[in-house]
Amino acid sequence: MKDRLYFNNKIEMRKSSIHGWGVFAKENIHANEILEEVPFLTLPIPKGEMSSLLIDYRFNYPTGNWRSQVIPLGFACIYNHSNNANAGWYTDEENQIFVFKTNREIQKDEEICTYYGDVNYWSDGRKNTVII
Repeated sequence: MKDRLYFNNKIEMRKSSIHGWGVFAKENIHANEILEEVPFLTLPIPKGEMSSLLIDYRFNYPTGNWRSQVIPLGFACIYNHSNNANAGWYTDEENQIFVFKTNREIQKDEEICTYYGDVNYWSDGRKNTVII
């Protein structure tokens, strides 16, 4: 397991015109560049159980055939959604972390957005999230 996690000093949190806070590029960021590696907190929600606990912020871990619902730390819960996301994430099970990285080049001052999911994600009771 890693003993240090990476955080890219090219990103920062600012007020967003999309929804509350967001993550922004402080300078140009290359395609496929890692933004951050983050640990997570596991929520006490058994798989298959319905719960509204932190519904707008929780992630499935690991991606794909998930076993747990978790809250990733770092800026993970601050990235806003876009159907044309310029960043994404994957799970690194060996190190038990989420890795956020860019999908394409991102320009200075551009908001960094991820894709939360399809219609199934949005139809499970979320009311406070904005789709762009």
